[in-house]
Amino acid sequence: MRNEKQAHPRTRGRIRVRYGVDKLDRSGFTMNVSLTGAFIRTNNVYPPGATIKAEFDFDDGPVTVHARVVWAKKVPREMAHLLNCGMGVRFVNPGPEWTALFSGWETRKAGG
Repeated sequence: MRNEKQAHPRTRGRIRVRYGVDKLDRSGFTMNVSLTGAFIRTNNVYPPGATIKAEFDFDDGPVTVHARVVWAKKVPREMAHLLNCGMGVRFVNPGPEWTALFSGWETRKAGG
């Protein structure tokens, strides 16, 4: 289901993501991704409004983008494997490299 605030439809999929403010010292996996944002499943969230760097490990290689945290949900550590915890991020000027790698990943995911 598409959220009215999302500029592009999201594609469900798991991509490893390393992220952080000054260095890529945290990690998680995507639950869904679009050209303009992603849901990163992690319990090491940043607060809404924070700007982070995120490196997505696509099969064709990694790509790093800047993103702003739109929302974040942290749960007790013992519940993290049961509940959806993580953060929604919106990319800040992701650039052509992001568009190319994401589009290739999305096409292969759709079987095309």
